[in-house]
Amino acid sequence: MRWAAALLMSLGLSHDLWGQAPQEVRVFQLRFKPAREAAALVEPLLSPDGSLLIQPRSNTLTVRDIPAVQKRVAEALASFDVPPEAYRIRLRFILASTAPPTPGPAAPLLEGIGKELGEVFRFTSYQELDTLVLAATDGANVEGEAAGKFLFRFVVRGSAKDRDRVQLQGFELYRKAAKADGGEELRLLLRTTLSLRLQQLAILGAARSEASNQALVLVFWAQREEP
Repeated sequence: MRWAAALLMSLGLSHDLWGQAPQEVRVFQLRFKPAREAAALVEPLLSPDGSLLIQPRSNTLTVRDIPAVQKRVAEALASFDVPPEAYRIRLRFILASTAPPTPGPAAPLLEGIGKELGEVFRFTSYQELDTLVLAATDGANVEGEAAGKFLFRFVVRGSAKDRDRVQLQGFELYRKAAKADGGEELRLLLRTTLSLRLQQLAILGAARSEASNQALVLVFWAQREEP
């Protein structure tokens, strides 16, 4: 037995390999997520002698490792490579001012948020300019126009840490403005990233200054689209 151990050492082998299951090769085809992102998930699961090959063009991962590791990799990828989350986002454009409110009941489109607006802003009059309902999936670039004079864009990002939130990354809001030569230009009004809690109102105001008697108020509402 000592001679056998000495022979193994002379061949550069280790005792740990004695009786170890042979490696096998499996190719995993990713349907929804990029192979490079999947590789970051798989690499920590490999054994010291395992290997991973990324093939971006075919969006596949080739894993060489023992069967136990292959099983863990397959389970991890099954949970990771799922269709992107789909969201429905409602965006309301409201003009707020300090003008005296018009007598009579509130406009129907403003019902349900009057109390919230009063708690956040000092304005006394609110006029609905436009309401948009947008459908988008995780990672989608969204662009749109509202009230014939506002343009906006953002990227939808779901949160891996909190499924009850969705981000509107790089949210930019522009207003069309007439140029002296009769043309038209876009003036940036707002640039930010918003983190929305699903099925809860989020209110954002944009004004020239704190003393301004008018402001553009954006009201967001997002929910997940169930398959």
